Amino acid sequence: MKKNDLVDALGQIDERHIEAAGEPVPQKSKTGSLKRRWTALAVAAALLLAVGVGGFTAWRQHQSGLAPDDALRIPAGVERLAVPVYPKRVAYTRSTVDEWREQKNALRLTSEERDAFQHYLDAAVPAFLGGAAGENAVCSPMDIYIGLAMLTETAGGGTRDQLLALLGRDSVEDLRAAANRAFNALYVNDGVTYLELSSSLWLRDGMSCDKGVLKALADSYYASAFSGPMGSETYNGLLRDWLNGHTGGLLEDSVGGVELGPDTAMALVSAVSYKDKWYFDEALTAPGDFHAPKEDVTVDYMHQTMSEGDYHWGDRYAAVTKSMENSTMVLLLPDEGVTPEELLSDPQALALLNGRFDNERRGTYKVELTLPRFDVSDDGLLNDALKALGVTDAFDVNAADFSPLTAVRSDGTPAELYLSRALHGARVKVNEEGCEGAAYAVFEMLDGAAPPPAETEKIALTFDRPFLFSVLQNGLPVFTGIVNEP
Repeated sequence: MKKNDLVDALGQIDERHIEAAGEPVPQKSKTGSLKRRWTALAVAAALLLAVGVGGFTAWRQHQSGLAPDDALRIPAGVERLAVPVYPKRVAYTRSTVDEWREQKNALRLTSEERDAFQHYLDAAVPAFLGGAAGENAVCSPMDIYIGLAMLTETAGGGTRDQLLALLGRDSVEDLRAAANRAFNALYVNDGVTYLELSSSLWLRDGMSCDKGVLKALADSYYASAFSGPMGSETYNGLLRDWLNGHTGGLLEDSVGGVELGPDTAMALVSAVSYKDKWYFDEALTAPGDFHAPKEDVTVDYMHQTMSEGDYHWGDRYAAVTKSMENSTMVLLLPDEGVTPEELLSDPQALALLNGRFDNERRGTYKVELTLPRFDVSDDGLLNDALKALGVTDAFDVNAADFSPLTAVRSDGTPAELYLSRALHGARVKVNEEGCEGAAYAVFEMLDGAAPPPAETEKIALTFDRPFLFSVLQNGLPVFTGIVNEP
């Protein structure tokens, strides 16, 4: 295969970079632990699974089935090994509306399919959002799910069992099918709404891996693949171009600092990019006070009267769901004196955030909604959260089992891998036009969730104090978060 050749079909990987699975490889490493790191991101969106020590726009129609990778300029010294063929989506136009609706209904998850994700969501959302009382917090539960599913593909033994237990699946085959179904249910690109989950594999020159694992990642997760001089500015520059292209430009500032070191054996990268529309009359937007935990701040409030608002209630909160073109935002306002963090342990509130609506605590009312514009971002280590959720062996150099990956160095010796750190970052922006968001999780492996209110004609909900939100696509939370200060 010549450098820069384009492989037309997903999952067609150059044989020089793969080999059949062999016997399990004992896992060892000499590296130590990483310190917890928290920094506020101006923008964030990518999932990075890095194995080792250390432009174009995505907002467009993929009617050809190809991902934006086809616009990448491949530099000398780098080979493109596979290009994903994305599922085709019908554009929303007057002439195609019936076909568009038919495809949308076919991709809709059944209630049983959605319920199968709830074990993971109910455990993971409080773990990922907790620990930062009084501060903004946001995560992408489904982006992390896809990342953990790909990690499971590379794991064996007890390491795989712990990941399967967290994700609520009996086998890796069951998980693979569920992740693929979720991808197709979440993926929207109809000219109005855009939600894309993207994946790619980055190999170091001379590195080979198990063919079956790579094919599974390609076929089920739509992963493209590259091979090049790891740690070089050329290869890192291409990686940054890929990230910027698959995050709709939201990651441009933070992507500038993303790089893989020369000791990295391989990296699995995935990004989520999202944008949907709603309507608030900007002429009604006006400043007002928001009662943040530390002090009141002045923010711009959007206003809208929903003649048939979908209103929800619990023992310690009120909530409304706000529809967009293809997705739904849940806005959950804690009662006075109740913090958003407290509601993470409330089963009713958690179920609502995760897309499960209780019809006995739900009604249609005329809702006067007052909502601040907000732009929240967050990032940090997931190591402790994942360990608390039962994923411990992956982080233990003596217990980690990633033998299905069968990673082999250029000298023919087996790479010895364990999970060093898991990072996640996310950003969600809301204004009069709609919602835009992106998120990332980084898995780096080293070598060696009450009584109803009295019925009223009208309900006013003013989100002028800390609140929770989630963005649901096909009933699954793409983003969940806490706004302590817009």
